[in-house]
Amino acid sequence: MNILIGVTGSIAIYKTLELIRLFVKNGDNVRVIMTNSAKKFINPLTFKTLTRNKILDETTEDWSNDFNHIDIGKWADIFIIAPATANTVNKINAGIADNLLLQTYLAFTKEVLIAPSANTNMYMHPTTQTSLKNLQKDLTIIEADSGLLACGDTGIGKMADVNDIFYKSMRILNKKEFWCNKNVIVTAGGTIEKIDDVRFISNFSSGKMGEALALELYISGANVTLLSSKTHNLPKEIKIIAFESVKNLKTKLDELTPKNDYLFMAAAVSDYSPIYSKGKIKKDKLNSNTWKLEMTKNIDILASINGIKKIGFKAETDEKNALNSAKKALISKNANAICLNLLTKNNFGSDENEVIFITKDSETKIPQANKREIAKKIIELSQNV
Repeated sequence: MNILIGVTGSIAIYKTLELIRLFVKNGDNVRVIMTNSAKKFINPLTFKTLTRNKILDETTEDWSNDFNHIDIGKWADIFIIAPATANTVNKINAGIADNLLLQTYLAFTKEVLIAPSANTNMYMHPTTQTSLKNLQKDLTIIEADSGLLACGDTGIGKMADVNDIFYKSMRILNKKEFWCNKNVIVTAGGTIEKIDDVRFISNFSSGKMGEALALELYISGANVTLLSSKTHNLPKEIKIIAFESVKNLKTKLDELTPKNDYLFMAAAVSDYSPIYSKGKIKKDKLNSNTWKLEMTKNIDILASINGIKKIGFKAETDEKNALNSAKKALISKNANAICLNLLTKNNFGSDENEVIFITKDSETKIPQANKREIAKKIIELSQNV
């Protein structure tokens, strides 16, 4: 994708360097427009070095090629203004174009995203708030964060986290009509079944597959809720709800299922739970070199859920019987699809995977790849279940 980034005169400009790095790492082509005020904070050479592209400003505009405020807008797929000062926000709202960046904005016909940055009083001033409210009808605004500001004040005004800006841009550029306005649940991580108040039984699930699914569904345009026993660094628009035990997960899914269209059940759920003992079981009370835990069978959560498209996940170590086992699970759990993962090729916690996507009519092998690429293919195949 062709990414055009506009930077204005704010101390938050240093964050834009990391934003550019994310786009470059993603394989995107980035160009930067700088206002004269922005150049007081960072030398254009820094942006030129990061992007490997010439910087457009008042001194470099060229009408003999596409390096001007009209043609660069035709080149770009999206225009991101980050940071956008209160001055810039209010000028955009008023239609003022007294610098090259604002002229580019008025000539730009595609998606625009702005990430404001200002002192709290400037950000919360009625003029700025009115401008932000008005602009929401025509462009995407990522609201500023709260915290300690560069001026020493504490309050709202910090430019949003660059990951949120990056992934929001990815969502704008890559959303799929099928997933837009779809409400989707993803589960991730392993369940935690308490033995007593200091011990528990769990498994080696890392939650990486569920995280990848949640992120790629978000980028595709879905409204995503992630239920997880792990911690994740994901866009703020992905709602994350923590769970521990099987019962805890089941309760939360029962609450959410009626409001959602799809469930991607990537969590590793314990088949049995130990009978819980309050406090701490004393070793000297066991009177044995072995400890036999009494266990009770857990409910099959995926099989118990109805009224939603269900994509299940099954990890197997027995290559010979894995496919038949997954096909049986497809029927017993009344799932729309099962993703078979052979742990003989990729252990829990690995960054790559290889999956067979199984429905009642087909078996599709998704070759070895990183988990985000695997997630993309699973999401694509899930549109037809």
